[in-house]
Amino acid sequence: MLVADALQLTTDKVISLGLVVSELVTNAFKYAYPQGGTGEIRVRLSRRDGETIELLVEDDGAGFDPDAPVKGTGLGTKILNAMAATMGGDLTYDRSSAAGTRADDLPDLASAPI
Repeated sequence: MLVADALQLTTDKVISLGLVVSELVTNAFKYAYPQGGTGEIRVRLSRRDGETIELLVEDDGAGFDPDAPVKGTGLGTKILNAMAATMGGDLTYDRSSAAGTRADDLPDLASAPI
């Protein structure tokens, strides 16, 4: 499911945002529902105030512990952190839910046209 507010962003911000969304959704497909399990992946992009947007990607799957050893090469995690930093954001994972993963990025897009 995708929910997004109408936003106007510079090309470089859109590319970075697209890479973050792509990597998070790919990770959800690969790890959230193992062994043919099914479930929902939700993506939301919304304006929080005049200068900040929130990108939220979440699922109800197996869950993710960012402190656990990486599965695979860890390249995806490096890409995510680099792209979030490029946008002036910080990628965080909400582990308060019993199941699933919720990744939040709050980039400061004050320099982008609204």
